[in-house]
Amino acid sequence: MIKKRFSLAIAVLMLFVQYAYGIGFITQVKAEAIEHETDIITSVSMAVYGPDGSTVTDSVYDVNSNVTLDYTWALPDGHSYSAGDTFTFKLPEQFKLYNDISGTLVSDDGQAGDFTVSQATHEVAMTFSSYIENHGNVHGTLRVNTKFDRTKVSGSTTEQIIFPVNGGAQTITVTFKPEVGSTIAKTGTASGFNADRIDWTVDVNKRLEPVTNAMLTDPIPAGLSLDSTVTLAVYQLNVQLDGTVQQGALVDGSKYAAEVAGGVLTVRFADPVINGAYRITYTTGIIGDEASYTNTATFTGDGRDPASASATVHVERGGSLKKQAIHYDWGIQVITWAIEYNYNLKSIPQQSAVLTDLFDDTQQLVPGSLKVYPVTLDSSGKATKGTALTENTDYTVTAIAGVENKQGFKLQFNTGISSAYRIEYKTEAVGRVFKDHTVTNTVSDSTYSQSATQLVRPIIVYKTFSGANYSAHTANWKITLNGDNHPMKDVVVTDFFPQGGQKLIPETIVVRNSSNTVLDQSAYTLEYASPVLPNAGFTIKFKNPINGSYTISYTTYFSNDWLTGNTDDFINTAKIDWTDIEGIKQSTSADGRFIPRSEWKNNGFKAGVYNASSKELTWTVGVNYTAKEVKLPVVSDVLTAGQRLVPDSLKVYKLNVDAKGDYTLGAELGSSAYSYYAGNDGKLRIVFAKSISEAYAVVFKTTLAGQLIGSTVVNTAHLLDGEKKVSRDLTASVSIPHGGEYVLKSGLQNGEKIDWTLAVNRSQSHVKDAKIIDTPSINQILLPDSFRLYEGIAAVNGDITKSRTELVKGVDYTLQVLADDDGRQSFELSFARDIDRAYILEYQSLIAAKTGDKVTNTAKFTGNNVVNVEKNTTTEVIVGVSSGSGTGSGERGTLTVSKLDAQNTGKVLAGATFELYRLNGTERVLVNTRTTDAAGSAVFNNIWLGSYILIETAAPSGYVLDTREYPVTISSVAGINLTVYNTAVQPTATPTPTVTPSPTAVPTETPAPTVTPSPTAAPTETPAATGSPAPTASPVPTVSPVPTESAAPTATTSPGPGATPAPTPAIPGGTPGTSPPGTEVPGVIIVDDEIPGGPAITPPAATPGPSASPESPGGGTVEIPVDDEIPLGGGDPDSGSPDTDTPVVDIDDDSIPRGTVTDPGVDGQLPQTGESSPLPIYLAGLGLIAAGLVLNRVFRGRRNQE
Repeated sequence: MIKKRFSLAIAVLMLFVQYAYGIGFITQVKAEAIEHETDIITSVSMAVYGPDGSTVTDSVYDVNSNVTLDYTWALPDGHSYSAGDTFTFKLPEQFKLYNDISGTLVSDDGQAGDFTVSQATHEVAMTFSSYIENHGNVHGTLRVNTKFDRTKVSGSTTEQIIFPVNGGAQTITVTFKPEVGSTIAKTGTASGFNADRIDWTVDVNKRLEPVTNAMLTDPIPAGLSLDSTVTLAVYQLNVQLDGTVQQGALVDGSKYAAEVAGGVLTVRFADPVINGAYRITYTTGIIGDEASYTNTATFTGDGRDPASASATVHVERGGSLKKQAIHYDWGIQVITWAIEYNYNLKSIPQQSAVLTDLFDDTQQLVPGSLKVYPVTLDSSGKATKGTALTENTDYTVTAIAGVENKQGFKLQFNTGISSAYRIEYKTEAVGRVFKDHTVTNTVSDSTYSQSATQLVRPIIVYKTFSGANYSAHTANWKITLNGDNHPMKDVVVTDFFPQGGQKLIPETIVVRNSSNTVLDQSAYTLEYASPVLPNAGFTIKFKNPINGSYTISYTTYFSNDWLTGNTDDFINTAKIDWTDIEGIKQSTSADGRFIPRSEWKNNGFKAGVYNASSKELTWTVGVNYTAKEVKLPVVSDVLTAGQRLVPDSLKVYKLNVDAKGDYTLGAELGSSAYSYYAGNDGKLRIVFAKSISEAYAVVFKTTLAGQLIGSTVVNTAHLLDGEKKVSRDLTASVSIPHGGEYVLKSGLQNGEKIDWTLAVNRSQSHVKDAKIIDTPSINQILLPDSFRLYEGIAAVNGDITKSRTELVKGVDYTLQVLADDDGRQSFELSFARDIDRAYILEYQSLIAAKTGDKVTNTAKFTGNNVVNVEKNTTTEVIVGVSSGSGTGSGERGTLTVSKLDAQNTGKVLAGATFELYRLNGTERVLVNTRTTDAAGSAVFNNIWLGSYILIETAAPSGYVLDTREYPVTISSVAGINLTVYNTAVQPTATPTPTVTPSPTAVPTETPAPTVTPSPTAAPTETPAATGSPAPTASPVPTVSPVPTESAAPTATTSPGPGATPAPTPAIPGGTPGTSPPGTEVPGVIIVDDEIPGGPAITPPAATPGPSASPESPGGGTVEIPVDDEIPLGGGDPDSGSPDTDTPVVDIDDDSIPRGTVTDPGVDGQLPQTGESSPLPIYLAGLGLIAAGLVLNRVFRGRRNQE
């Protein structure tokens, strides 16, 4: 029993080991990280380039410069690294990456692996290939093309950048040019108000350039003085990256020499070469009276152009003499004047310290009002008055009269002065002021003269509007008379309405005296028309003389119907007649004006609001705002811009107008109170059932659905009495968000791509045959798979947001990506149905530009409704591009594809269509599609340098499609020529029977491919393959796979495992879809897993040959040489015809995994797949299982015998 269990356990164990190995638990190959390695990165070099692409040799760099980093790496001999091992390090953060980078690790004689650089993390990952396992002295250079990152550089102009080298760190100190406009700057500051000096500052060499024999020269302008350099000092200057500066330490006097000669300041630096920035300060005295001074300094050095900087300093001084009117007391007709004297603090001798002041003889000096104050001025010029001087002690005043209708005074200081003074005094009107006039006042000293004016207005009578009540239709008025308090008798006040529009309310008249006491009606008589009529005024006669101020207030009704003039304002005039104390009759008048609200003037209003979500406008028409009587009221409104009335939306409300004129909607009227009709011509009429004498509001909605929606909608309504207008035009204009807009484009760089967004039809117009035609600039490549079209959601305010509803290409719209002969792409997106809403189109393009280039995109929208629509928009994005080893440099080249007959290379083939794809990491981006012309040529123009794949998509008529993919590397602007051959379609022929292969005892690790398997029970790993790797319906002779249980179509039996097949004669014309036999084709990649790689091979007859390598012909993908035509046919390229005599062997497809291509120099070696053949382990497992079964049977037999 124990033996039985033991044998069973062994069998189970063997089975477990076998299946575990098959599943991969034991033999999985894992790539390892190379850690703590000190010899991978051996050195780092950095090259900086200027805007013109030339290398910067100076020690100071522009922070916006392009940079190339070269990391030299090497693997030590005897290393234990293998394919898939990785080494990572960080790119310093001071370098900007615009996108992820991928490239190849190139050693001296081969590709040692790949590398990637992450934009997000700055991590560089080097992944090595099997190349490093069988080569010694593996080393190379990893290049990254980038630029400095301004946002990561500190404020200082000096930055330390740390690179990983030999397991440690290498620090590079970089000095950046400050962001300054000029290397020299100059400023100056005056020493306050009435300054006597200017402090100057000159900053030199702010660009931190090396300057030989540096020198500053500064001519001193007239009006300033500098006799010595005693005030001069030199300081070190710390310049920050953003151009700001900080003054540093004082520089020792031995480091420079300064002198003033001939009015020119010169400063020479003692060091032969200076590299830093310096600040020079000095002070000049002010000896002139100019208002400003300009000073120019020049910085020079050997071999450099002089740099100059100027500064202008304004010196704020007080004036010698200034006059102003500082106050006007209208009630008593008194003007207060001020004179500012000697505010520039000059020394004036006594005989010159005299002022003469003259004013109009309608004014007189108010006795005792003249005062003279000494003034103190602070550094800002603010004046502070001191204690007034004493007349006749410090100064004397003499009156002047009869000088050309002028009078005034003369003021003489009794001593010389050197301080500032302010003289203040008052004048009053001589007699009563009956009309507006201007008083002029002029003051003079021995040198200067200054004038001031003041408007003087009468106050005998004036009239004011005191407010209105729009609900009651009343206006309040006020008349003020005798405001200057003169004695008057026989006073008569007459009030009238020169333009009409008003009606007096007699009971509102109130008369008050100066103490605001209501005057008894016995003191005056009131006369007005009775009954009161519109536009009739009134008269008040005072029974007694008056000598004070009086007011008369009253109220009138106002109405537009009573207006008789050419104004829509309400004007009120008061006239006063009286006899003065001398018995002379006098008269004057004054007007008042009431300007009513626009709703009153128009007798209504109109307002509208747009709801973008529903595409509806809500209109409110206020009619009969003045509440006049309208016997046959009709509201007429014309609906423009294709509006249609929304059914059942029209309502009529009473309009409540308050005292201020503001309004609100009142109760809704019943439908019997009005009727309405909306015609097809857009005319809307609302007819009231009865006459009206109140204000109403008509509210209704219209829709713009089905229309081309513009930017504004204008509507005009009228109130009619029958057919007569009783309102002005009631017009409203509503702005439509995004109205008239059909396409708006924006773009944003996202790594190596640009994310483009098109907002389509944000106006939500109804458009038929809508189409978007978009033309990108040539320095980008459209990514067709990135296109996404979404419905837009419109908010009430017109904001459009993207919905989650994505439209289906081919159902809701069609998309065509096109390219012209020059390689310029465009796309056309056509909507399948009419559109009436907004859409958001998102797509990407691959950047094919240099850093700083402008990538532009022009989108055009076309469509029609009643009229054709065409709108354009253009957007540009300035891009940044990061690249690495093996990537393009921003230039363009050309690929010329020639198509020839494989059997007759002198015959060119027209009609072959090729697609060219750019390789972008794991992506393939279609660049262009070209078809060979009559000369057999297809040209791809303006191709950015980089890696591409060329694929034939349509063969010439009568020829077999070439299904291979041709890798192309454009590495120069010179262009590349590529020759591709096609095999003509052959007539149907009977396949030649295969010769029975001779068995051989020579074992092989991998079974050789067979031509045609036999229908035997012998196991085989290799099913038969067709003779053509490209599917075709043409009658081409093929060898079809034969099911193992059916009769074989050949007369031979399949060889056993390990047997070598005999040679098979070639099918005439070669194998369709392949290159002419006999010549290896460089640069061919077979992607289809069902098609074995490698050229057709004809082994010697009956001789076991080495296994055919599944690699691409010519040893895999290679860079196509520039300016060299590459024949892809068989035979000698120079012979002019392909080799067609070599027989072809059809290689059966097998299921053996294809691994990494090994060293092409080793003949007869299969590609390494990452592990040895599992066959021995399979056999060992089967053997152990068999042994277990045998032992189990033996033990069971023995037990039975016992």
